[in-house]
Order: sequence, then structure tokens, then C-alpha cells
Amino acid sequence: MKLQGTRWFYTESPQYIDSLDVLTEHLRSLLASGTYVNDDWDPDGPILVEAKELVERIDGMKIEIYAKEHPPPHFHVVTANYRASFTLDKCELLDGTLPSKQRRKIEYWFSTMNAKSALIEIWNRTRPEGCVVGQYVGKSN
Repeated sequence: MKLQGTRWFYTESPQYIDSLDVLTEHLRSLLASGTYVNDDWDPDGPILVEAKELVERIDGMKIEIYAKEHPPPHFHVVTANYRASFTLDKCELLDGTLPSKQRRKIEYWFSTMNAKSALIEIWNRTRPEGCVVGQYVGKSN
């Protein structure tokens, strides 16, 4: 039996697992899923949340990489009012929007602070089993 996950939750609850083999598969899937347990969010009990890793904070902007992603390899920039994603290879805007001043700061950070190598290292380390994108194999500089 292969347990299936959704973006936020697993469809099988461990309380209904009745064999050690199924529990082992559930735990293996959980560990490979790029999720973490959040027991503060839901009053009914803990839930699994998709994992993300904070790469850097720059002037109120969070630069993050999410565990389960779609192609191409990319990173996210999150502010109080904006969300954008940029390609990992060239820091090109992929989706969303940022004001030009913040976008220039991200591009400067990417080009001068050895950021690409750090992004690639985190991207590759956080790829869960079965991720459709997989490891980044392009040049780090």
C-alpha cells in the first residue's frame, strides 16, 4: 500500500493503521515528504504542513525554498504585500510581482553574495523522494 499525500495533509491517519507494515510505509512516506508536524494550527490535533526553508532575510523580504515544487527549479520571495518566484539559474522572474526597488535588491543579492550556490545547496538538500523536479544539475556560478 502506498500512502498518498496532498499539499497539506496525508489522506491516511496513523490512528487507523492496523499493521506494522502499513505503519512503516506511512512513516517512510512521512519522512520523505518534505513536511513537518504543526500542532498549534488546528484545535483538533496536529497536522502535516508542507516544508519550506528560509534561505535569507533582506530588508523585510524572506527568500524561501519549498520542498515539493514544480519545474523549473526556483526560489520564492515573500514580503508583507507581495509574493514572487525567481528561477534558480538566472534569477529571472517566474511568477508574481515585486516592486522594482525590492526586485533590484534580490537581483543584487543573487549576483554578488554567493547566493546561487547557497540556493542550489538548499534546493538539492530539500528535494523529497518523488519530487517531480529533482536535484539541480546546472552550474552553480
